[in-house]
Amino acid sequence: MRVPYIFIKTGIAALILFLAGCVGNEPLDPVAPEENQPVVVEEVPKAPTEASETTEATETPAATSEEVVPETTKNTEEDTTETTEPEETVEPSVPEETVEPKVTTVPEETVEPEKTVVPEEKTVEPEEKTVEPEVTVESVIQEEPQTPEIPVVPEPEVVPEPEVVPEPEVDLSLKNGEAISLNPGEDNSGIEEDLNSFFVISGEGYGAITYSFSSLMEEVTRIGNNEVSFSVRDEGTKLYAWIGNSRGELVSSISNTANGNILNYFRGSVADALVNTGEMSLFIKASAVLDSGAPVEVTFGGQDHFEAGLVRPVEFASVSKVGFVDGVDFGEKGSYVSIADLLAPVDWRGREFSEYPNYWGYYGVQIGDDPNKYGFEVLVHTDDVQCEISGKRQAILSGMYIVQVDPAKAKKSSDGKYFLVTDPVRPSSTVEIPVNKYGYLMYFNNGRMLTADFKLFVKAKVHYGFGYLDTDWVCVPVGRTNG
Repeated sequence: MRVPYIFIKTGIAALILFLAGCVGNEPLDPVAPEENQPVVVEEVPKAPTEASETTEATETPAATSEEVVPETTKNTEEDTTETTEPEETVEPSVPEETVEPKVTTVPEETVEPEKTVVPEEKTVEPEEKTVEPEVTVESVIQEEPQTPEIPVVPEPEVVPEPEVVPEPEVDLSLKNGEAISLNPGEDNSGIEEDLNSFFVISGEGYGAITYSFSSLMEEVTRIGNNEVSFSVRDEGTKLYAWIGNSRGELVSSISNTANGNILNYFRGSVADALVNTGEMSLFIKASAVLDSGAPVEVTFGGQDHFEAGLVRPVEFASVSKVGFVDGVDFGEKGSYVSIADLLAPVDWRGREFSEYPNYWGYYGVQIGDDPNKYGFEVLVHTDDVQCEISGKRQAILSGMYIVQVDPAKAKKSSDGKYFLVTDPVRPSSTVEIPVNKYGYLMYFNNGRMLTADFKLFVKAKVHYGFGYLDTDWVCVPVGRTNG
């Protein structure tokens, strides 16, 4: 069956209009069907008139040339095969030429209304942002009335200038400008000193000064070679001490009385051992009150405490006053040195015992059972002796002998004028050396001959009135071999 020409033409025009509406994103009719619905089929039966042909002809000028085609198709209505040919010729010419100009124009018109919607959305954003500054303005407005209320004006009330820190300050400066040295008493019973005697006190309008041990004492853990611990008690007036795991003892106290501020350092095994290190010190502070009863700061040259060093009553020389001579026979002069010359002791004032021989008893310890006999008990470590030969420090050479003669144990001659000392090389024989109340240290070289001077080094443990102490290395010069 042949399809009428006017129906084909109307369908093509409707298709072109539908495609133009889809490209512009605007519906052509008030009720626009979805893209997949056959819109053309519904419109064709409603307008089969020539009016639609005229409107289409005005829209597309190419329709005048196409009017010849329907005349040929009318004369050949009997052939069904020829009906398809006009459809193929019409479709490529009409829709391709008409779609391109409408596609380019419509999107430009339709994009513009879409762009106008965007600024409307942007105008909403600044409205939301303006809400935040409104909140800050309110907070600022609330703070502004508070600022004038901040100065409460307590300043005139808090400025009681007459009640500022109490003055004058009390400062204690040393009389001699040097460190305080606490020395043993004349009776060797300990130390007793008035602390005020060490200072020049500056300041007026203050009452009595009260001294006490500083808590810094409890921070001390080692003195000399000893591990120690301290405890400050009784409001700082008593000081207890321990050495290692030993039993603690009261080593020092302070008595603040109307007659003075007395520092005592007691005698005892711990107290004596601390003094004999030569490094023991006390940290002491002070306080005072004004005549009005208000406390006043007490300083010591700008410090809140002072240090009082405990001086060891006796010091020993680092070099022996007399030396040995190498190569002499055992028992001959040059083979022995007196303990008094070896240690050459001096007291805390620098007085030599050689010039004050009574100091041996004064600073000494009771010897034996005789209550009237005092002296020093000295033990030289003869098993730990070193030598220095040609600048090299080392243990003594093979064939060298060091012997100590203890006057309390040594045998004496029948007349009591000589010590009888056993020869270390020939034990069956003895030698005689003059009796000496302090004893001797003897040297004998039965080894190789030395042609140059050298040195021996020895240590000793000393027991005297202030307990026990260990000496440092004592150097004993040795002259080269005679002959």
